[in-house]
Amino acid sequence: MIDFLYTLFIAPLEYWMHKALLWGFDITQQWGWAIIVMSLIVNFVILPIYMKAEAWQEEERALRKSFEAKEQMIKRAYKGQERFAMITTMHRQAGYSPLLTLRSSIGFFLQIPFFFAAYHFLSHFEPLQGISFLGLTDLSKPDELFKIGDFAINFMPILMTVINIASALIYTKNLSKRDKYQLYGMAALFLVLLYNAASGLVLYWTFNNIFSLGKNIVYDLVRHFTNKLRGLGLLIKSTWLKIFAFTDTGTTFQSSPSIVNGYLVYLWGLAVALAVLSSNQITWFSDGLKLSLSAHSDYAFLLLAACAVIECVRLRMWKHPIALILIALLLYYELNTWYKWSCLGLNRRYFALSASFAFLIISLTLTNFKFGLKNLLYPSESKPAALLTPGAIWLVILLAFYLPIQAFSTAPEGFSRIEEVLAMLLACVCVAGVIFWCLTKLFELTRYADFAGYTFAFISLLMTVYAFLLPLNVGTINAFIIANPEPLFRNVNVVVDVAVITLFSIVFVWLIRSNKVVWIKNILILCIAGSLFNSVFILWSTQEAWSRDAENTQTVDLPDYNDRLFGFSKEGQNVVVVMLDAFAGRHLDRIMQETPALKNQYKGFTWYREALATGPSTISSLPSIICEEACTPWELNKDENLTLAEKVNRGFANTLNRFGPSFDVSLYERNWTERNRLAKYTSHQPLLIRNIGDSYIRRYAAENNLKIDRGNSDSFLIAVSLFNAVPWGLKNMVYKDGRWIERLMGESTAALVYNTYRDLALFKLLPSVSNIRAQKNTFKFIDSELSHYPWFSEPGSCKLLPYETPGTRPDGIPIGQMAAETCSLQALGDWFDWMRKEKIFDNTTIVVVSDHSSGFVPELSAVNRKGSVGRPSSLLLIKPQKANANAPLQISDDYVGIVDTMKFIFASLNNQNIRVNKATRYTFVPDGLTANQYREEKFWKVEGSMFDERSWKDISH
Repeated sequence: MIDFLYTLFIAPLEYWMHKALLWGFDITQQWGWAIIVMSLIVNFVILPIYMKAEAWQEEERALRKSFEAKEQMIKRAYKGQERFAMITTMHRQAGYSPLLTLRSSIGFFLQIPFFFAAYHFLSHFEPLQGISFLGLTDLSKPDELFKIGDFAINFMPILMTVINIASALIYTKNLSKRDKYQLYGMAALFLVLLYNAASGLVLYWTFNNIFSLGKNIVYDLVRHFTNKLRGLGLLIKSTWLKIFAFTDTGTTFQSSPSIVNGYLVYLWGLAVALAVLSSNQITWFSDGLKLSLSAHSDYAFLLLAACAVIECVRLRMWKHPIALILIALLLYYELNTWYKWSCLGLNRRYFALSASFAFLIISLTLTNFKFGLKNLLYPSESKPAALLTPGAIWLVILLAFYLPIQAFSTAPEGFSRIEEVLAMLLACVCVAGVIFWCLTKLFELTRYADFAGYTFAFISLLMTVYAFLLPLNVGTINAFIIANPEPLFRNVNVVVDVAVITLFSIVFVWLIRSNKVVWIKNILILCIAGSLFNSVFILWSTQEAWSRDAENTQTVDLPDYNDRLFGFSKEGQNVVVVMLDAFAGRHLDRIMQETPALKNQYKGFTWYREALATGPSTISSLPSIICEEACTPWELNKDENLTLAEKVNRGFANTLNRFGPSFDVSLYERNWTERNRLAKYTSHQPLLIRNIGDSYIRRYAAENNLKIDRGNSDSFLIAVSLFNAVPWGLKNMVYKDGRWIERLMGESTAALVYNTYRDLALFKLLPSVSNIRAQKNTFKFIDSELSHYPWFSEPGSCKLLPYETPGTRPDGIPIGQMAAETCSLQALGDWFDWMRKEKIFDNTTIVVVSDHSSGFVPELSAVNRKGSVGRPSSLLLIKPQKANANAPLQISDDYVGIVDTMKFIFASLNNQNIRVNKATRYTFVPDGLTANQYREEKFWKVEGSMFDERSWKDISH
């Protein structure tokens, strides 16, 4: 039990204290000063909580003081039950309850876990041993600065107590004797507890008291000058309200509520409705119609922006600069996003989603200035401001603590140690808490607390409904991959969301307008209290799982689809296409010269040295590997009635259908594959994988006794909590085919290394996870980013460094790039050796291809001077079935492109020997893309060798 309480309440604080102490040491290079820095950090972090607790104390004291004299009179005049009944009645009439005393004691209770954390941490922190500081000879032992005979006197605890009493004297000048005695008693208690403690710990607590003393002096000065400067204070307050308030009590609204005056909200509703109907969630409409609906949604948002500008002028919004600045910033962001998407072809960045929220704020703000929304949302006697604090607290706890704890408890072996997870969640709660605390203060100062309380309560309770009453059944989440993603793409999701949000809004507005604010407040408080108690219960009941060594208990089971993805036919035909993202094909001759062992592993292959990339990026080039000319940018641009996603997935399906029912088809591709789109065109059931998950990296780590830093992957808990709490139609935007929300999952170096390990682990495990039990012919496409930048491969081995591989070779090629490309080929070579051993090498067509090149290719130096030619040197290695397995690696200088990959494959399946040698080839350099087209920057015709600058002709429109 003690260990559980320590883990739950103390260990997370220790974790952050340790981080703060190390950070302080990095700055000061002195452990003593580092302790002082840690003390300051801790005190500043918890200062808002102390301030709130002290405000509650002031309220409780003022309330108690209002009936204290009457209570003393009752105690003198009455006895027994009569006295008890009268005092209880008086307390109830005054609004006083024992809970107020408990609430006002938070400041005291808050010190307890910090005291134990500091005591345990600094008392056992080995680097403090033998360290002296400011006359203290050893920070790990009591100071013993004075001695009387053989009796040592510890000076620091006495100094700490003197400072504590001085702080109490300032703080308690206007307090009752009971409050004074409490503070003096606490000072004496800490003297007893810390008298024989390590001087480093006493140093930490002494500076806590110095901070408290400084805080109390500031408070006293503020109280002293408040009365003298009251007039100036009132002037500042009135000026603040005039400048910063969205509306105030003196606002004369432009008109009374009417249907016409809400036109901005109606226009917003139209834009959102069109955006919803054009989303991927809706499959009732054709792709062309959805493109049209999406465009009209954008036009509706643009019209709304123009109307908002007109209203700002008409309402003279410059008199309310903060509201005007907010509107201007939101308009700028959304219009800039739309412009970059529509005119420059850059990422759309979920424009419809962000515009829905941004223009809702704009519409409501301007509509409020026209006639005051509170007249519609709640009556004047209703006070939704009472919902502001509980609504904000519940929203923070729900998303940053309770739902993450639930997710962690289902599979603790997949995350860091419990104390690290709790520390991360504590940090999230604190950061979110500070943000919401600042927002609540801002809303209170701007007299917008009613509307803010209304909004926070609405959002937090709506998320509660989705999290607990309407969970979407998508099966288990294993290695960050949802077992059954089909429910994310149903038409019914939008219908359910519209119905639920409409019904919830009606009920919520009715409760507010019926003066049932207290009901809602009590629901929020019950949610807060219940979630905290249930979190403790969940952690207690799963203690056995998370208290074990995570590295020893972490599952190494392979995913259910493994046998199908890596299953081969012993007697039939097999086709394997491995796409090495960004592998520079022209590097292969150097790799073979520097790693001669690869020549044996690649016997039977032909290297097409002149393989030309279709485009300079995966988005523009990869589709043509699978579906040939039909999926090149210039061909895809011809059909403007379908989205690029629809056209590419249709092309994928057409290629997969060519293999026919005798083939078991598997497609592991990360960029374009969309299950719901592709399913419309496939004639059989291919295995479709967008994200491979963590199963292979876990097995690889276990087999090689590796401890791989997950980087920021613990923040997945926040992503999955958001996934559980948002409406059904938004869940896929959080999940994103297993990538979740990338910014939450993190892009630290450790996270990038971890992602590279995913691809390395898969390649390294291929010989052990593959089988020859397939009952049909097989086709498999495997996507890998092992050769993609950033490169972490250690030269001369397939080990990964915890940092980006430094240095450049004499020929200008990055050392890390060459190491990563070599490692990719070596790992695949081991797989090909396994195929030889299992006697399926001869009946397997193997293609190793890259979508484009990267880094530096010396042979393209002259060509690059022509301008933007992209990254054209792709890798193309082909081993047809029944090729001479002992023939040395052949080199072909035929003029081919990766667009010809499938021609070679189907010729091999038909036992045909073909030669592709084109007089003219093309490569396309896009300048971004729209929903249905690639934007053209350069379009090149290559007649001859790609490495000869004279072969390149610019045919851009």
